[in-house]
Amino acid sequence: MPTPLERALEDPAHAGATPLDALQLAREHWLRSGRLDMGVLARELGVSRATLYRWVGTKERLIGEVLWTFAETAMADARKKASGTGARYLADATERYMQAALDFAPLMRFIAQDPEYALKVLASKHSPMQRRSIAATRDLLLEQVDRGKLRPALAPDELAFLIVRIVESYLYSDIITGREPDVDGAVRAIHALLLAPPVRRAKRRAPRAAAGRRSTQPARAA
Repeated sequence: MPTPLERALEDPAHAGATPLDALQLAREHWLRSGRLDMGVLARELGVSRATLYRWVGTKERLIGEVLWTFAETAMADARKKASGTGARYLADATERYMQAALDFAPLMRFIAQDPEYALKVLASKHSPMQRRSIAATRDLLLEQVDRGKLRPALAPDELAFLIVRIVESYLYSDIITGREPDVDGAVRAIHALLLAPPVRRAKRRAPRAAAGRRSTQPARAA
């Protein structure tokens, strides 16, 4: 069920300003320290903790929305600067986006403070960050498909999910596997995925009819 903050983000013209004020204030707090204190936020907003939680759902969902405000800007910038068309364009945009994330000191500080918690906020299926990343990637795919520059083997929704999971796996690999983040590896994987041909399943052959009817009677002794 969408939170009041999520509804406000979807339709700000018809939403009260308070949930959006909560997001803006949370954004400022997170930039300063990489953490959020819901009690402090509520006091500064002049509302109760219960009201704040009703607006944003949970602290993790609020942090996810905060992170998306930065990710959305980075993604828009990557799309603007990326070159080429089709798979090449998508791979270039992904590379720029991932590099921007690695260069964003507040994000790296947030991950270093509590890696497991950060991964939960950044890459969980319950996180606004992942959900909005998939939606934005789907829009990017459809843009290239509509222009006739890309003919992916998979449906846009499925492909967008896989691309985001690849980005998460390579960008946060130090948390998941202990390896250094690998932007080049992610770009190669995504490029290969986008250019992969459709998989054709082999048609099953019908079983051959038996050559003559076999008798179920026991053979007569000679």
